[in-house]
Amino acid sequence: MYNLDINFLRDRGLDQSTDLSSLAQKKEPTMADKIPIFAGIIVALVAPAIAFGYLQSVKAKTVRVEQEITEIESEIAELGNQNKRIEAANEEIQKAEQETAALVSVFESIKPWAAIMQEVSDRTPAGVLVDSIQQSGSGNGTGINIAGVARSYNDVNDFVLFLQRSPFFSEKQTKLNGANLVEFPVEVENEEDLPDNATLEIPQGIKYTISAQLSNVPSSQLIEEIAQKGSVGVATRLKTLERKGALSK
Repeated sequence: MYNLDINFLRDRGLDQSTDLSSLAQKKEPTMADKIPIFAGIIVALVAPAIAFGYLQSVKAKTVRVEQEITEIESEIAELGNQNKRIEAANEEIQKAEQETAALVSVFESIKPWAAIMQEVSDRTPAGVLVDSIQQSGSGNGTGINIAGVARSYNDVNDFVLFLQRSPFFSEKQTKLNGANLVEFPVEVENEEDLPDNATLEIPQGIKYTISAQLSNVPSSQLIEEIAQKGSVGVATRLKTLERKGALSK
């Protein structure tokens, strides 16, 4: 039989003199070669710690922000409650001001009837008698109707003029409604004691009617006049409101 002598090393292009042991040995890595490895290890160890620290920092900041948001929301809620209390207080103030204004308007429009009667009496001329005084109208149209008798037309005209000059009455709305000649209402006492030949002549007089509307002058501007006419209570109340600033001086 034939023996096949095959040299594999030769077939691979290797010289028989090549030292095969050198092929089996590996080159030892240097320190420079190991630096990337160390760097990778350090990065692998440090990166999680950095990431954990960053996450903790973010978490802490998130907690602080949430606390600040809670505090701000609490302050906003408190401010909202304060605004509601302020609004409620303002409503109470407005209500009180409206009630005060309504009360003041009542006092401003009041003309005490006792003062009015006294004013009519003070302005009645000597030759005029007043039989009756009656209220007429209402609200801003409130007035009085005066009826009686006078000695002459001149006395009646003087009475109208005196009333027109009164601060309690409207000058334009005070006028003579009627006047006519009548027998003067004179009562004679002990007429039976007169002599038989005595004659009694009853003078004639003027029967009149006058209408006078109350003026729109506020009572706060008539405090002194109201007090002088005897309505001290109303005048005192008006002065109290004036001192408190509710009335314009």
